[in-house]
Amino acid sequence: MAAYITVGAKTSHGGTVISGSPHTTHNGIPVARKGDKVICKKCKKVTTILSGDASFIVDGAPIARGGDVTSCGAKLIASQQSFAESDFDVGSIAQEAPLVFPKSDMSDLFSEAVVNETYDDKFQLLDKITQQPLSYVKYRLDYDGKLVEGQTDEDGFTEIIEANHPAEVSIYLLVDEDE
Repeated sequence: MAAYITVGAKTSHGGTVISGSPHTTHNGIPVARKGDKVICKKCKKVTTILSGDASFIVDGAPIARGGDVTSCGAKLIASQQSFAESDFDVGSIAQEAPLVFPKSDMSDLFSEAVVNETYDDKFQLLDKITQQPLSYVKYRLDYDGKLVEGQTDEDGFTEIIEANHPAEVSIYLLVDEDE
C-alpha cells in the first residue's frame, strides 16, 4: 500500500514537491499528481512527476504515490500516512478502464521532460506602506541578460516572463521626469 503525495513531500534526492491540485486537498494540503512540479536539491532544478495511480484521477491527472518517480529519477516519499491506496477489490462497481500508456524508452521521457522545462512568472507590484497594487506603473525587469519594459495592469501585475532555467529577476520602477 502506497501513501499518496501532497505538496511539501520529499524525494530521494532531498527535493520537495512544490505544486499540486488547485482544487483537491488532504488535510488542507494540495495533493500532487502526474505532471506536478518538484524542486530537486541534488540536480538543482525543477523537475516533473512522471508517474501516478492511473485508477485515481484527480483534476484530470493520476494522483502521485510514494515511490513514483520524477523526471530526474528521484523517488517521491510521502509525508503523511492517512491517505493511501488500499488493496481491496472494488468488485462490481463500474469503473472506467485505467489509462494505458504506450511503451517507450524511459531515457526519451527523461530527456524530453528536462529539455521542455520552462519557467514563467509575473510579479505584482505593491505600495510598500498601503500594500495596494501599483496600477499602470512603468517598470523594467532585468533577468537572464534580458531587459523587459512594460506597464503594470489594473491589479499591479507585470507581464509574464519566461526562461529555460530558474533566474534572479531585478525589478525597477521607471519614473517619467516630466511627471
